[in-house]
Amino acid sequence: MARRVPNTRLRELLAETGWTGDALARAINAVGAEAGMPLRYGRSSVAHWLSGMRPWPPVPELVAEAFSRKLRCPVSAGDTGLTRPDTDGTARIPAPRRDQWWDVDVVSQLLAPQEVGAGGSAPLASRGYRLADLAVPNWSELAEARQGRIWTTKSMEKVERWQVRSVATMVGLFSDTDFAFGGGHARLELSCYLAASVAPLLRAAATPTVRRELLTATSRLTYLCGFMYFDDDLHGAAQHYYLTNLRLAAELGDATGYAVTLRALSGEARLLGHHREAVRLAEAAVDAAARTAGPETSAFLFGQLAVAHAADGNHQDAVRHLITAERHLDRAREAPGPIGRCHVASLAHQQAAVRAKMGDRRGAIEALTVSVRLRPAAERRSRAITLARLAELQLDDGDLEAACGTWQRFLLDYPYLRSRRVSRAHAAMRARVRPHQNNSAVIALRRTMGALGGSGQQPAYARASSTDDHRDRLRRSERAVPGSG
Repeated sequence: MARRVPNTRLRELLAETGWTGDALARAINAVGAEAGMPLRYGRSSVAHWLSGMRPWPPVPELVAEAFSRKLRCPVSAGDTGLTRPDTDGTARIPAPRRDQWWDVDVVSQLLAPQEVGAGGSAPLASRGYRLADLAVPNWSELAEARQGRIWTTKSMEKVERWQVRSVATMVGLFSDTDFAFGGGHARLELSCYLAASVAPLLRAAATPTVRRELLTATSRLTYLCGFMYFDDDLHGAAQHYYLTNLRLAAELGDATGYAVTLRALSGEARLLGHHREAVRLAEAAVDAAARTAGPETSAFLFGQLAVAHAADGNHQDAVRHLITAERHLDRAREAPGPIGRCHVASLAHQQAAVRAKMGDRRGAIEALTVSVRLRPAAERRSRAITLARLAELQLDDGDLEAACGTWQRFLLDYPYLRSRRVSRAHAAMRARVRPHQNNSAVIALRRTMGALGGSGQQPAYARASSTDDHRDRLRRSERAVPGSG
């Protein structure tokens, strides 16, 4: 049996950060949670790594990300001394640096779920969320770089218009599925469709008109795929598709599409608590679409900018941008499209987020009540999330009966949805009512939960996620080490 060699690289990084083993373990668990992996590492795990034990991927990447955030400079997995010579097929999917933006092969990005390891999307689903990857170019930086760029083809086949129409039709199909049933319902299917059916078309020859139509449809599908992974709390994978879509929008010269994707990255950063990055990305989104976006898209962008500022504690700018978003939406005349959808209900949801951050709970409750009332019937997932948030605020305001009534409405939508965001809201509901078990409204609510299949269970899909096999392998690999994790 080979003798373990102490990991001096990891020890040096710990010394540089001033972290204890326990602090590093907590940081790794937090980064893992962003990728949908509920890790439970502790100081004993770090002690074993320092002694020379190497965890399975993607843990070295998560450790590197934790150090990168603490030191505010890039740290690679190799720098941690934790990488293995046999990475079991898992490979890092790098994001482009500013000086390499035009060197990225979009097709390879879309093929990543199938080209990396067995099981299709499992390695991508366990990709960590990387703050450094948010250092993307502003639209103004790309304006000159894309002059005269030519899309390289690697196939003698030619794309026909009917094929492009088929891809475009899938945009509406997947969008409707996402709104009605949640991102977990078809994210894997869309990921595989992009890799197996769309990516080969991008390598084929096409006339300029057909090429542009194909890129436009592909961009919309890639954005949707990113949002589906976001909705299922797989934020590293979501980030991967959002970054890929920025490259597609840049290739198209689509400033509005670029802005909408920056806005998505901002929303994800805010949800994960990276508030300064969220503000920067939201500001870049508004700047990118300043000359091209219509009123509805402008409202969509300024609404996110308002929420980002509110989360960062800048309430004055939050109110100012929210008013701008309201003015833009008042001018909107076209029906919301499948991408970047903004209407009165969605803006009311953003109004509620801003008011809640400012301490105006009653105002947030009023805004969410409006949002629920005006939400289109087909948007089941958005309605469920809005109802859950409304119930939490009502309970915070001391109105337990109103909260239980709102949660009853939430439970009407819950069984149809495959979304970890919704599952988290369901878990929060159970936790919030537990101290009030003898209240008649809570008893009725728990009875409804029981009728839906048990008050304590997640939907079956959540227990059989694409990351589970990978997570089980991590546990098995370290179970043999006494006292680990």
